[in-house]
Amino acid sequence: MYQVVTRIVIIFSLIFSSISNAQESKNTLENSDSSISDVFKVGYTYWWPQSGPFIGNCGDTYSFVFLGTVRYINTPAEDSTSIVVSQKGGIQIDEVLTVRDVKNNTYKNQSLFVSDCFYDQDLTQGDKVLVFCYEYEGDYSIPGKKSILKISDSNDLIVQSIKSYIEKNQNPLSLKKDISLWKKYGLDTELKQLISCKEAMD
Repeated sequence: MYQVVTRIVIIFSLIFSSISNAQESKNTLENSDSSISDVFKVGYTYWWPQSGPFIGNCGDTYSFVFLGTVRYINTPAEDSTSIVVSQKGGIQIDEVLTVRDVKNNTYKNQSLFVSDCFYDQDLTQGDKVLVFCYEYEGDYSIPGKKSILKISDSNDLIVQSIKSYIEKNQNPLSLKKDISLWKKYGLDTELKQLISCKEAMD
């Protein structure tokens, strides 16, 4: 009887150890970017007055736009001395819509996008998203809340709209028919500004 009990204890100990190791590996993957060679780190330009797909008077050029799946979001790093709450997260890069090299960096087909811009984004693990990045001081950056948009899937209407916009060299006139679509995301005013600027230039 003693041997049976001992064996059961050993079996449960092995199972618990295996689960603990798996959880530890997961936490290491999510929280220690230095251990991941396939990570694309992007800075957070939280002080920019605009964010999202339509910034600048006539539309700033994208440096990196992709479809992805939220893989993890860490606990916010509360700091009373900081003017912004930092919250790191990772997004699996599922499809790159456009990318260009910037002065100090190059996207090298990494599969995990990591930044600290996830605070108050209303995102959870598994969400499908559309992400917009720009260039700042020769590197890639993401400028805030409206730069990560939750979507249903890769066939979402705003995905089709932004693909068309990119194919037309970010010509906002190609999106005139989509203003009501972008209004659902609170981005119609920004889009109208870009359209007015383009029409004035033409």
